[in-house]
Amino acid sequence: MKQTNDMFNRKHMRSIRNKVQEELGMEFSKQSRKSPAMRAGIVFAVFAVCLLTITPALAAGIPQVYDMLYLVLPETAQFFKPIQKSDTDQNIEIKVESAYIHGEKADAVVSVRDLTEDRLSEKIDFDDSYDIHTGFDSVGTCSQIDYDPATKTATFLIETSSMRPNDVIVGKKLTISFQTLLSGKIERLAYPIPIDWSTIPDTVQTVQPEPYNETVLVTGETRVKILDGFMITGIGYVDGKLHIQLYTPRRHTYGDHAFLYLKSGAGEPLAGSMFYRGGYNTGDPESDREADYIDYVFDVKPEELPKYTLFGDFYGYQTRVDGNWSITFPLQQG
Repeated sequence: MKQTNDMFNRKHMRSIRNKVQEELGMEFSKQSRKSPAMRAGIVFAVFAVCLLTITPALAAGIPQVYDMLYLVLPETAQFFKPIQKSDTDQNIEIKVESAYIHGEKADAVVSVRDLTEDRLSEKIDFDDSYDIHTGFDSVGTCSQIDYDPATKTATFLIETSSMRPNDVIVGKKLTISFQTLLSGKIERLAYPIPIDWSTIPDTVQTVQPEPYNETVLVTGETRVKILDGFMITGIGYVDGKLHIQLYTPRRHTYGDHAFLYLKSGAGEPLAGSMFYRGGYNTGDPESDREADYIDYVFDVKPEELPKYTLFGDFYGYQTRVDGNWSITFPLQQG
């Protein structure tokens, strides 16, 4: 489930909060709830800024103003948001085909189509970059349901529901924005990884990076290149358990990720724990790069290793398109 009132990732949220503080000359906590008087004061101040140059209805069409207004009073922001059932960026069109409600739930069928080129394949991923904006507290999901090879059109079902049972959402509007499209999905399953277990060093260097504080291997140089974008950069025993460090430098761009496991002949796979380091999409390059290293930890003794082979399931995409798409449509009775 995706909490729609937490509509931006941490980097975007910090940027918006800073803009609000600069414009209004005040500070507020992300977690705190405002009193009605304070919320009204903030909204009045936002509108006062808008009215200096433009009407609120038109201001809601300006992304930065809309973001600030949505942050403090989403229902008002959605009221002024103009209807726009399709949007095109870089000749890729995102369009709402149909939308209806049933009770406190709303469903929308959205299509994605490349108008001039052939950049989109059968499998498309939004890389968790989509945001569902509503004027009510809600949760939502997005899933691909169809692909038409003749028109090269992918279709998605976006499901949203109010967090308050029996909430009346008829006639309200829903906005969905997208920032990234990934296409050309790559899957390599049960891929064998040749490892000479006799070359495992007797000692290794470790570190306890924030924020997880697990003991992991220090980041190292490439020892085994598995596939493009996947390489082993460390291996060794820590506190009696085998650590295998996987490096995925293209994770931020193409969503590369993997799962490593050991297998002995026809036996059941031996899965390992995954120890992370660093942050994900924090906006800090060093912290984000640290997150590209994952230690896979296996509870297996050194003398047992010769009977095992290391395997991996690898996933990623070949094409990435960054843009800015936003559609807004009314919720109608289904």
